[in-house]
Amino acid sequence: MLRVIHAYSVKAGVDERAFVEWLDGRLDDVTRRFGCIGRQTWVYLDGFAGTYERNQPVGRPRYLNEAFWVGEDAANAFRSWLLSPEGAELRTRWFDSITDHTVLRYVDYGPIPAVTDD
Repeated sequence: MLRVIHAYSVKAGVDERAFVEWLDGRLDDVTRRFGCIGRQTWVYLDGFAGTYERNQPVGRPRYLNEAFWVGEDAANAFRSWLLSPEGAELRTRWFDSITDHTVLRYVDYGPIPAVTDD
């Protein structure tokens, strides 16, 4: 399984609630066709850098949009679609409405198989 996280803030002047609801709805519709098996949007609360005893507050983009994919090929197929003429409308509205965008991709951490003499 592949987990893809988009971190972003909504640009000033954009109706934040309407935009996030629109983005979630559009991504739900489109990503399922490519193998997305779950999505969730999170709102940043707070955070710090350092240890619990010695820390400094940090700021991050306001939203985390995470998607779980059946595999890397599925997520790459969606990315290709998003960059195609067919995906242009979604891509343009999405990226014209946000700032501080970062994408992170993670794969499941599985235990390393034991090597045996068998």
